[in-house]
Amino acid sequence: MAKTVKTSYTDSEFRQLIRDEVQNVLNSMPGMPKIETNEGYLSVSEAGELIKLKPGTIYNLVNQNKIPYHKSGKRVLFKRSELAAWLITGEVHSSE
Repeated sequence: MAKTVKTSYTDSEFRQLIRDEVQNVLNSMPGMPKIETNEGYLSVSEAGELIKLKPGTIYNLVNQNKIPYHKSGKRVLFKRSELAAWLITGEVHSSE
């Protein structure tokens, strides 16, 4: 018999729980890039290596707001977890 546990999460806690589960599923799939749980920012070239796209293609996606990204001055940066979620859902949630 399955146990039911009721709890409450804040919106951000719930989103993090979902992100962690998506990372676990992706990490268990053969051929998918491994997603690190220690979140850091990736450069354009590092993001390109992770998702198998050329830097020019990534810059085009950034210019069209079709990929999640962050800006630090003039630098364009990416979070691994956001790229993984984008690969699955296609949704973009970026902050410039």
